[in-house]
Amino acid sequence: MGAIDHQTIGRQVQIVKGAARLSQNGTVHEFQIKELPEKFITWQLDYKKYVYDKIEKDEYIAFNQGHLPVVATMGSGAFPNLANKGVGFTPKDEYIDHYLRLVEAAVEEISKLPPHAVDETRALRVAAAREFYNHPEHIDWRRLGLLEIFEGTTLRNLMERPLASVLWTGNSPVFVSFQVDCVVELITPEHPRYRFSWAMRRLFEYEPFHVVQTMFPYAYTFWVCDWRDKTPKRRYK
Repeated sequence: MGAIDHQTIGRQVQIVKGAARLSQNGTVHEFQIKELPEKFITWQLDYKKYVYDKIEKDEYIAFNQGHLPVVATMGSGAFPNLANKGVGFTPKDEYIDHYLRLVEAAVEEISKLPPHAVDETRALRVAAAREFYNHPEHIDWRRLGLLEIFEGTTLRNLMERPLASVLWTGNSPVFVSFQVDCVVELITPEHPRYRFSWAMRRLFEYEPFHVVQTMFPYAYTFWVCDWRDKTPKRRYK
């Protein structure tokens, strides 16, 4: 995909006083930004603890369900595009400098060793990630952080229509499931939220639940404007 006019795309979405304003073709649509629900946040925090405990013990993680939901986007075609995407969270603006220093310092340390030296860096990597998620009050639960890798259909669709839905589904016996609808802001590598998402990814780049990547041309902030609890229940007693 050729170079895109990210400044023009960036002007499509503006965050103003708790709302995401989408401007396209002379029309402005305003979406109120909402915080994710407590049930979802608790599931995410519990799952992060489970994953970091497994990494610390060097136990295999086949699929990181809390991190790899399905993202749906629509372009000009008749059908939506669906793709599993790595989705994380970012600090509130007043805390982002603190956590950037934390995770970027950890990345700088692990970069001094060969990429395959995961055992030597395991404690440092897990400690940095845990420090962030140990303080949920410092996390902005109104937004999601994603990195763009392939510059494929998802990016093309979001250039045309910067709206997306995200679907998580957990394991048995509960099968926690949430759909989160978002207005999407494209951000570039100098942005603090890009830097944070990139550094958090780099901490676990060589874990088996990742396909190793080296280039991330853009990142996204998915601003939450609605959510639905889709956890299945018994229909009949």
